[in-house]
Amino acid sequence: MPGLYDIDQSDTTNRIYKVSIDDPPFGDNWKEWKNAVKLGAYYYDGDENGYYDPIDHNGNGIWEPNEDRPDLLYDETYFTVYKDSRPSNFRYIKNVDPIGIEIKQTLFVSGSVEELSNTIFIRYSINNTGLVSDTLKDVVFSIFTNPEIGYPYRDNLIGCDTSLQSGFSYNDGENEIWGSNSPSIFYTILQGPTKFTGNSKDSAKVNYGKLLGSKLILNAQNKKFASHRPNYRFFPSFIDDPTTNKFIQRNLMLGKLADGNDFDPCKQYWSEVVNDDCEKINPCFAFSGDPVNRIGWLFTGHIWQFQLTSTDLFDLIKEQPQDIIIAYTVGQGDDAISSITAARERVRFLFEEYNNNFPNSFIMPDYNEIYPKEFYLSQNYPNPFNPSTKIKYTIGVGDENFRPLQAQLIVYDILGRKITTLVDDMKAPGTYEITFDASQFASGVYFYRLTSSDFISTKKMILIK
Repeated sequence: MPGLYDIDQSDTTNRIYKVSIDDPPFGDNWKEWKNAVKLGAYYYDGDENGYYDPIDHNGNGIWEPNEDRPDLLYDETYFTVYKDSRPSNFRYIKNVDPIGIEIKQTLFVSGSVEELSNTIFIRYSINNTGLVSDTLKDVVFSIFTNPEIGYPYRDNLIGCDTSLQSGFSYNDGENEIWGSNSPSIFYTILQGPTKFTGNSKDSAKVNYGKLLGSKLILNAQNKKFASHRPNYRFFPSFIDDPTTNKFIQRNLMLGKLADGNDFDPCKQYWSEVVNDDCEKINPCFAFSGDPVNRIGWLFTGHIWQFQLTSTDLFDLIKEQPQDIIIAYTVGQGDDAISSITAARERVRFLFEEYNNNFPNSFIMPDYNEIYPKEFYLSQNYPNPFNPSTKIKYTIGVGDENFRPLQAQLIVYDILGRKITTLVDDMKAPGTYEITFDASQFASGVYFYRLTSSDFISTKKMILIK
């Protein structure tokens, strides 16, 4: 059901939030992200005040590192929340009551990085509210998929690649929709849940992206891809029907048969073992062979099936969310089998991207191109003037972080006495203009001085009435 446990599901803030690289900084979508943050969305706290408030502090319409912004990853990011409070008559597994799980889901995509253009990333932040227990032990996370690559849907084949922590789907011939080069789809566990091991040599990592950084968890490990399991379906029911028995579903998620016994690669229906010893194959990873090179445990059944690509066991401790990141990736080659190779290459790039904390997820603006490098004070215009004149000045870059600098613009009379302060504020690099209204001053010569950082400049102006 939509929303969190402490928010009514009819609340209008329970919706999908979107931010895009094309959104104007500090615009409506950035402002609406405030509601997303209240629901648990991440954000960049540029001014380090502990809360999200996307304010353009210097009013120049450009985001700077000292200003807040949404957790915009790559070109588009979507956020929503939901919980396990669905009424029993609508539940997939009808004999399981809610246990207080909240899921904060962030989906992000890239259209500008070609290697990522066929990938959808999803981050699940899974929280145990403590409704049933402060610690839910031996939890399993599964990517549940129903592969249908074109038509007919029963011509799809499945497999898994343990080296890439992925289950995948493919065709082995022509397809009515795609012709001879049907794509292949990989379902990848990029960031598994964490679990404390008590071993001081262990450490787990949670990546948030280039801007938000990453978190290191000592004495813990990231749990990895632990099983891949099909569930065959003959309409209208499954062979191993998990909708009526939670124990069957649990066994399937653990990579077992419905009764809890191991698969037997030597005897399993709709498969074959090619140029390998079936006795030595790990039964938890169904169809872990390589269809490209025709070796290992391969799926052969052209039937309707579902897939479960699952992590190892972990714990959900009350109000200590687990962040799991998965990816759906499509590859397409010259034919159906070479599409597997194309998808694998893309998934390898995913792991390179993830291991480096998503370096392409955020590109810092080139402020050297945006902002002036030099300080400058212009001659007022008009000059002479009566009764007002405009003064333009430029604040240059003060440091590598492009932080605002203290700036003062003061007007003096011919005797050097200060008569008014026009500017006394922090100013980001940029060009500004201010109007000096001298209607209350006498005719004569005046001086105005700009001071900022190490820069000092003074110019003369004449007031004639």
